[in-house]
Amino acid sequence: MAKQVIITQNAQDNINEIIKSVIEFTGHSSSGIKLYRDLYEKFELIGFLPKSGKLRNDNSGLREIFCRGTYRIVYRELDDIIQIITVIHTRKKYPIVN
Repeated sequence: MAKQVIITQNAQDNINEIIKSVIEFTGHSSSGIKLYRDLYEKFELIGFLPKSGKLRNDNSGLREIFCRGTYRIVYRELDDIIQIITVIHTRKKYPIVN
């Protein structure tokens, strides 16, 4: 059974910024829509397979998985839920998260 996936406000803000940037860069809203769908498909996968992401080596207990090889999704597995902590482009500096 899949765990419920909760997207934090920080992660939602990241997603909104990423989608906006993609649409501005490509000039096509369809590019942003496709990326949005890809991200949410990845969130669904994390809900079904929470250990599919790589465990970070900083003892934080956080995991990370990539969407399209370009967007890093950082998340935390709790007893009955998955928290999506942040979503960032791989070119951006890795965030400090607690």
